Amino acid sequence: MEESPAGAAAHSPCRLFVYLARTSPIAVILRRGPSDWVRLSVWRTDTDTFDHGQWMRGRVYERRSDVSADGSLFLAFVRQSGGAQKGEGGPRADTWLAVSRPPYFSALAVWLVGGTYHTGGFFPDSTSLWTGFSNAAPDIGRTPRWLKMTASRDIPYVDRTPEWSNRTVHFNRLLRDGWRQLENDPYRTVWERQHPSLALTLSMSHRFVSFQRYGGSYAAEYAVRDRRRARDVIVGPATWADWDQHGRLTVARDGCLVEWTEDVGERLIADFNGQTPDPGPAPAWALEWPPAPAT
Repeated sequence: MEESPAGAAAHSPCRLFVYLARTSPIAVILRRGPSDWVRLSVWRTDTDTFDHGQWMRGRVYERRSDVSADGSLFLAFVRQSGGAQKGEGGPRADTWLAVSRPPYFSALAVWLVGGTYHTGGFFPDSTSLWTGFSNAAPDIGRTPRWLKMTASRDIPYVDRTPEWSNRTVHFNRLLRDGWRQLENDPYRTVWERQHPSLALTLSMSHRFVSFQRYGGSYAAEYAVRDRRRARDVIVGPATWADWDQHGRLTVARDGCLVEWTEDVGERLIADFNGQTPDPGPAPAWALEWPPAPAT
């Protein structure tokens, strides 16, 4: 008998989604599990050390969220029962965009949305922010003068398929981070990214599976093409994989973060499965905007 999603969740590993900063040896890790809980962690890729941060009860849409170039900000598309409210007695929404300082969710600015048919947002460069097809000011909080809102006409990719809400931000992030699209179907896409210095190419195949699939409606498969030996090596399914800032192939699957090499296989970097929800407040520094990034 096929196990139900609820039964699978009872003993399945957590899910990890990783966002690599472009100008710092930092990554932000979004951890999902149990199904209605998420947590942020900061991974320092030069030392493989972690700052595990705040828990939140709600859903963060990983394909519609992003990290800033230096890793100092995280933009999350959030859905939460009860919702966020603009002022006392003001309108309430069950989905919103929030910018915070990882590894904390406590918001510095919030854009109320009110539905899941929304693109989410991303950071086109180190000093700009795109929050969907509107560059309105936040409903709650403010943005610093150095962070500019980007108009939709200035982003490289606008999706025209039925999956636009899941693809627009995700594809813009991939293009920004050096991925090249090879195949584009409404429910399956193939991408590749060259190693920064070696004759290796990482390929990624994303396909829509089912809205009822445990862990998300999309599945990803990865492989490495060695151009010198003219062969492909299967890395397999994962929730995320990429060359990190030091050229390592790092992979997230089964709730673990690993370094993958063809000769050795997987070397464990960290196992996130033993964590249990323990919500708490953010420290004072996480409630203030960081300074403008160095130029």
